[in-house]
Amino acid sequence: MQAALAISRHILLFFMIVTILILTVLLPRDVEVRAEGKPQTVVFEYEFSWTVYSENLTGFISDLIRDKSFGLTKYKRTAEDEAVLYFSRSLKVIVLAFILSLLLGVLKGIFDAKRGGPLRHIFGKGFTWLLQSVPDFFLFLSLQWVLLIYFRDYVDLFGHESWYSFLYPAMLVSIYPALYISRITAASLLDQERMPYITVAHSKGLPPMMITYKHLLKNSLVPLLTNMGSLMIYLLSNLLIVEYLTDYKGAAYRLFEAFHVTPVLSVGLNTAIEPNVIILFGICFMLMVLFVQILSETAKRWIDPREDSA
Repeated sequence: MQAALAISRHILLFFMIVTILILTVLLPRDVEVRAEGKPQTVVFEYEFSWTVYSENLTGFISDLIRDKSFGLTKYKRTAEDEAVLYFSRSLKVIVLAFILSLLLGVLKGIFDAKRGGPLRHIFGKGFTWLLQSVPDFFLFLSLQWVLLIYFRDYVDLFGHESWYSFLYPAMLVSIYPALYISRITAASLLDQERMPYITVAHSKGLPPMMITYKHLLKNSLVPLLTNMGSLMIYLLSNLLIVEYLTDYKGAAYRLFEAFHVTPVLSVGLNTAIEPNVIILFGICFMLMVLFVQILSETAKRWIDPREDSA
C-alpha cells in the first residue's frame, strides 16, 4: 500500500511539473530591442500580454490535439523525430553513467566505511568530501585538459560520430553521482554495523567480506533505492555541461540550443525559442526520473516487504 501511494505521489508530481513547464515556456517572449540617442544606447523593453499568453496556450494545445504532434523544429523535422535522434545518443551516456555511478559509488562507499589503513586515511571519506567540494565544471575542464595533452593522439574525445564517443561523456557525468552514492552507502553501512545481528555475525567468526556483502550491503539497499530518483536528477543536471564541453550533440545539447541563448544584447536581437522542443525534451527527461522512481519503489517492496507496510 505504501509503495502504491509513493508511486501515485511521484506520478502526480510529474504531471504538476509538466503543467508548470508548459505554462512557463509558453509565456509571451516578444521583446523590443532598439537603439536610442546619439551614443546608440541599446534599450530592452518587454510588456506582458494576457491575450498573447492565452493564444499561446490554446494554440499549443489545439495543435497538439489536432496534429497529434508537437510540431516542426527549426530544422523542419517534427519534434518527435528530433527527440528520437538526440535521445538515442544521450541514452547511451545516461544508462552507462547510471550504472557506473551505482557500481563505483557502492564500492567507494564500502571503502569509506572501513576503518584503519593508510590508504583509507588518504582516499577515504575525507577525499570523497574534497572531490564533492570542487565545482563540477572545474573538475570536468581539468580532466579534459589532461586527456587533451596526453591522449589526443590516441582517441577522439569530441563529437558523437565514433562508436565509442559516448564513453568519455558517460565517465564525466558519473563522477559526482558516484560520490553522492558513496556517501549514502558509507553512512548506511556504518549505521548497520551498530546493529546486534552484525555483532552476532562477528562472534560466529564469519569472514569480514561475507558480513559486508551478504549482510551489511543487502540491508543497505533500501536507503540506496530511496535515493535513486535524486541520483537520476543529479546525473541529468551534469549532462548539459558535459555534452557542451565534449561537443557531444545529445538531448541536453539540443535542449540548450532550443533556448536560443545569446551572450550579448544587440539591436535586432532574435529572442525566439523553440517551445515545442523545450516542452517535449523536458517531458522526456522527467519521464526518465519518473521511471527510476517507480522502479526503485517497486524494488524496495520486493527486497523488503516490510517497507510496504511501514
